[in-house]
Amino acid sequence: MPIDPKVIAAENAAEAARAKLMHSAKLAIGEAKRRLAPDLLAKQAWKASAQAAKTAGEDVADGAVRFAKDKPYIVAGAVAAAALFLARKPVSKLAVDTYERLSNRFDEDEARKADDSLAAEAPNSPVAVARLAKSVAPSPRTKKNKPEVEKAK
Repeated sequence: MPIDPKVIAAENAAEAARAKLMHSAKLAIGEAKRRLAPDLLAKQAWKASAQAAKTAGEDVADGAVRFAKDKPYIVAGAVAAAALFLARKPVSKLAVDTYERLSNRFDEDEARKADDSLAAEAPNSPVAVARLAKSVAPSPRTKKNKPEVEKAK
């Protein structure tokens, strides 16, 4: 049977089209595999999340700056409260030390020595007279020396 040249040309054209289609499909599959590779997807997701975080951070910073400009006293109070919270131990120690220093201004020994020297130098001074009266008068805390009478049974 003789082969018609038109049939051969059509078969060749079909084979060429099939080869071209297969080549394009292989390229498309290779491109899809490259685009869907896990490391590439992870890298793209990381870039996207980093960009989103950067944008969110910029928005928060802008809002904070605007708030600080609008209400500086509130921001200063919040910063001071945070600083006091972070430094609470040194601040409390300073407060306790200051209170102790202020409440114990006079050392009793030094005051007694000063009174003694004043009494020696000026025996008629109010301090010397008060000390003398105190040493002569009985202390209100001590019991008065009353003779106790035993009761007869």
